[in-house]
Amino acid sequence: MIALVALHAGYSHSSLALQSIAAYARPEPYYDRLRLFEVLVNSNHQPLLEALVDLQPSIIGFSTYLWNIAAAIHLSKLLKQLLPDVVVVYGGPEAGPRGEALLAQISSVDFIIQGEGEVAFNDLVKCVLYGDGELCNISGLIYRDKDRIFSNPVKLVPVDELPAPIAQGMVDTSRPLVYWETARGCPYKCTFCTSATDRLRPFSMQRIEADLKQLERLENKTIKLLDRSFHLGQERSSQLLQRFADTGSGLRFHLELNPDRISPRAMAIFAQAEPGKFQFEIGLQTLDEAVLDGIQRQMDIAKSLDNIRQLVAMRRHPVHLDLIVGLPGETAEQCAASLDSTFSLYPDHLQLGTLKLLPGTPLRDQADTLGYRWDPDPPYEVLSHPQLSFAGIARFKRYAELLERLWNSGHLRTSLVGLVEGCFEGSVSRCFDQLMRVSGAGLARDNLQPDTLFEHMTGFIQPYLERHSVLAEGLLWDYSHFSPVTGKTPAWIAAHLSETARFIVDGKPRRLPIISLTEEGVELIRRFSNRVERVGRYGVWPMQHKKGKPVEVISLEE
Repeated sequence: MIALVALHAGYSHSSLALQSIAAYARPEPYYDRLRLFEVLVNSNHQPLLEALVDLQPSIIGFSTYLWNIAAAIHLSKLLKQLLPDVVVVYGGPEAGPRGEALLAQISSVDFIIQGEGEVAFNDLVKCVLYGDGELCNISGLIYRDKDRIFSNPVKLVPVDELPAPIAQGMVDTSRPLVYWETARGCPYKCTFCTSATDRLRPFSMQRIEADLKQLERLENKTIKLLDRSFHLGQERSSQLLQRFADTGSGLRFHLELNPDRISPRAMAIFAQAEPGKFQFEIGLQTLDEAVLDGIQRQMDIAKSLDNIRQLVAMRRHPVHLDLIVGLPGETAEQCAASLDSTFSLYPDHLQLGTLKLLPGTPLRDQADTLGYRWDPDPPYEVLSHPQLSFAGIARFKRYAELLERLWNSGHLRTSLVGLVEGCFEGSVSRCFDQLMRVSGAGLARDNLQPDTLFEHMTGFIQPYLERHSVLAEGLLWDYSHFSPVTGKTPAWIAAHLSETARFIVDGKPRRLPIISLTEEGVELIRRFSNRVERVGRYGVWPMQHKKGKPVEVISLEE
């Protein structure tokens, strides 16, 4: 028997890598003895351990990433005690680049495969089980021979020679996310990325169409493309986007975009597509030209910002933006400027992450030269560099927590925009600094409940209300839509929501709180809601902070 194991970070994840290895092995005699195990990395691993011991496999392969390498090593040590003759193989972006060091340090690992695994794992299985072939001829294999460690060069095969697991019906479609790829590698050479050295190899349109026909049988699924960059030429990308847009309403497509490469034709497809058909993930990383040059990242900043504004203005497809703190040479002031400019785009989700020096990346090789201090254990986060102190990075980590609670949660978007624009000259970083001075660590607690969140924000906004009365309308609007239905209401909010009116909602009588909106308040709220048309009084039905769900808004003028 042969076991392939994936340890996932979340329930919705599945392993296209293991499914691709299984698809390649389908014609082989050992295929009927191949079993896949996919579990959560943070779950109780005793059932997995018992299942593997009961299976008595000859070979166990682990797909390794920075979030599961420690668990994989621990399981390997246990398995080697329980199954002394089992052959343990690691692959994936975590083990491959560290292969020689891991073999030297971890005796419970026998082989490591760097690069793509379909051909290499198949060749290794045949070599181990049947004595067919030589270890020295297996692509990307790292192995021991007596007291020495050898590392074979990686040999890439044409991607269309690899079987398509989706077209063969071998992909797990039981979860909300279905992983897919239309190309491997990346045309860019960003030094922080594990794909910096991977040559771009797109799949043929014929293969992609065969996959799509299989995917179109699914309902209510998000197809998450693993392509590092979806833009492989305007004609090809536009053709694919139109094909995606034409699929049934049960499918959504999650794409990683380079914003400066979005063509007018692609933008038109997005504008005409069914709302929610696409989800966009855009890694800006920084908006500083000098820092971009330092990481060899090519991006037209002005064009990128313009295209993102167009995507956000559509209000049709969620836009997720990423920034990285800790890039080489970037100061705290430069990081804050990038954050302020990016926040002003008002994406649906804004993630502020700390740089990770990943194995196999050019930036990790340059870390000592660049003066980095960093955690040597996964996830390899940067602690400081000569231009950005440890305290500076800690400050941006608190910014990231505030973004999650106030913006990405959806709870306080209207209030935050009113504050940033009206009181802090458009600088969300300055707003966050003042929030932290006033609230201390209160707003950064992991277990902060929505009612406590609103209590903190109510207290913070009070001093600004005399000069910026619209903040009251924004805060009342946010609270009425995203507060819990039960719980303690801050006194100031309760006083302003004391007036109610009787409505019929879903055929049932309800008394809803009344909010009076001025012209300025309507203008602020309409940034995020199309349900407010004019100045006046509105009855608002709390939605228990269900982010992204439509909100019931009833005008008293109707």
